[in-house]
Amino acid sequence: MKAHATMLATLALLAAHTAHAANDAATLKKLEADHWTVPGIELEMKRIPAGTFMMGSPEDEAHRRADEVRHEVTISKPFYMGVYPVTQRQFYKLMMPKDYDYEAWQYKRGPLHDGAAFHFRERPGRPGAGRIIFGDAAYGGPLTDLNPMECITWERANAFCRKVTEIERKAGRLPEGYVYRLPTEAEWEYACRAGTEGPYNVDIDSSDIEDLRKFAFFGGANWWVSFTSKVGEGRLPNAWGLYDMHGNVYEWCHDWYAPYETSKTPRVDPTGPAEGTEKVVRGGSFYLEDEQMAPAFLRSASRYAVPPDVDFYAIVGMRLVLAPAIEGD
Repeated sequence: MKAHATMLATLALLAAHTAHAANDAATLKKLEADHWTVPGIELEMKRIPAGTFMMGSPEDEAHRRADEVRHEVTISKPFYMGVYPVTQRQFYKLMMPKDYDYEAWQYKRGPLHDGAAFHFRERPGRPGAGRIIFGDAAYGGPLTDLNPMECITWERANAFCRKVTEIERKAGRLPEGYVYRLPTEAEWEYACRAGTEGPYNVDIDSSDIEDLRKFAFFGGANWWVSFTSKVGEGRLPNAWGLYDMHGNVYEWCHDWYAPYETSKTPRVDPTGPAEGTEKVVRGGSFYLEDEQMAPAFLRSASRYAVPPDVDFYAIVGMRLVLAPAIEGD
């Protein structure tokens, strides 16, 4: 009898934990849910606590560049970040016409949206068939809609964010003052590091390429044989449960690119320069001129910049945050 009572008590505790951890909109709106899955597109989010960290890299870090000057940053409020980069399936579900039959396409790899035509070719007999893209080699490839969305402009990525925000606002599931958007560069690095200070968000021998593959997806320089991967597949997450923060695809950030300010004054919730010509992308990608370059480009502090209107980079994707709205956006 005592054992039965103990078992019931254990089950009750498990049920209570599960209920709190599940998709509870009321808990989310109080910023207390550990995780959240956006209904309809099944976009998984993890809660990232507020905190202070050192952004950038120390002067003795291998492969460090001059634009990574280390400085203190505070993220003043908790936010939620996508567990994975946004997938093609999630993007198509919201942004394509309701009657769009993307399963009718044969894939080489990559997305189907306008601007990424070189990645696909229609099946014979389909509308528009006969367009020469990759030739016959484009036929018969696997459906890749669980790979990251890529070949997407910064504005198109923001349009997706606004669409998710609109739907969730109408459903009454947004915390007050919060929206779905691209992360600031500071939010991205803070979430990537998850409390770590080294070159990556796990403690490894940074010169060991095979160790890097345990948590980062990357290939070589041959476009014909290197490609994106299904998000998170076979790789380890960081301490906050986020996958693919290193490798697979670069991820658009909110900020215009510029060298960090040289002031030693600690910064709170920085959003980058007011203007610029290129937007920051973070995280590195599958495509490297040589896999031995992985330690340089996949580091937590590594920065790269891309013109916001570029729509043909298969190395650039996106990851959402649910975070305080940024003034002026």
